[in-house]
Amino acid sequence: MTRIDFYTNVADPQAFACRLAQTVYKKRERLFVWLANEAAVDAFSTRLWCLGDTVFVPHCRAGAGEAPETPIWLSSRLPDGELPEVLLNLGPSCPEPPDRFSRILEIVGRDEPSLAVARERFRRYRELGFFIEHHDMSHLSS
Repeated sequence: MTRIDFYTNVADPQAFACRLAQTVYKKRERLFVWLANEAAVDAFSTRLWCLGDTVFVPHCRAGAGEAPETPIWLSSRLPDGELPEVLLNLGPSCPEPPDRFSRILEIVGRDEPSLAVARERFRRYRELGFFIEHHDMSHLSS
């Protein structure tokens, strides 16, 4: 069954998302990062390239020729077909169906719009009967 992880009270959701992508990569898991639009895909890709001089997080756009050999895929849409097992959901809604993934990662900022979106997603996952794990990240500065 799909496991849903909510990371709440995140001061800088984009920076945290990059670190989370790096963590998934280090665990040798494949990751699909769903973003709101093409501009967000470009911005996230740039952030992954700029994590540090000695940090490398291999990624590409979903559907690129090198995607089958690349552990992290970025896209503004959820394609049909085979996908990496872990979803980092920075997209506009809950994936349908959520059980296409073994694990879904949701990041929740501290602002009211982020909290409102998270509450709706949390309700949706619960309605569908998924187990939800909560991680309070308020102890981190960013």
